[in-house]
Amino acid sequence: MRASFSNFARVLIAASIALACSLVACGDDFDAACSPWCAVVDDCTEDSFSECMNACMEESSQARAISSECANAVRDQNVCLGELTCAEFEAWLEEIPPDGYPCKAADDGVWNACFP
Repeated sequence: MRASFSNFARVLIAASIALACSLVACGDDFDAACSPWCAVVDDCTEDSFSECMNACMEESSQARAISSECANAVRDQNVCLGELTCAEFEAWLEEIPPDGYPCKAADDGVWNACFP
């Protein structure tokens, strides 16, 4: 069964909205980080590349509204996610193994920078 990026993205975006009151524009560095991540989503789920790019850019924009540290952590997370295989992506979604799933360090970085 394929994981649905849409539900995961909604959770991330909802959490970001709760912390950020306004949105700011994203730079090209976010485009560069979102594109490989969204290629993984496109390959490994039923969601489309363009749907992912929209969600990723919105999340990146919200991260910038929180802080530059949060924006950098989200960008780093997207870079890590963009390097995953479908099997690794599935392990990331399911957090398997709990103490060392793919991109856990990047997830921890987002948590620490964006949700202090």
